[in-house]
Amino acid sequence: LTPRSLPAVCTGTDMKLLRPSSPESHYETLRHLYQGCQVVQGNLELTFLPPDADTAFLKDIKEVQGYVLLAENQVSRLE
Repeated sequence: LTPRSLPAVCTGTDMKLLRPSSPESHYETLRHLYQGCQVVQGNLELTFLPPDADTAFLKDIKEVQGYVLLAENQVSRLE
């Protein structure tokens, strides 16, 4: 038997619809939190994303243990 590799776990957020003070740093924070993440412990909140946001950083997520919030976004699609 081969050992199973553990999934990459990250911590979710609990900001709800609080408007970020800096949209640019908000996007970078989300990208940093979820890049390579497979399991989100808590909530996956994607809010206030600009129209040109590259959401490929979400591609590895397989499980969210809280809620998923998609709100106030200008991005047209999620990757």
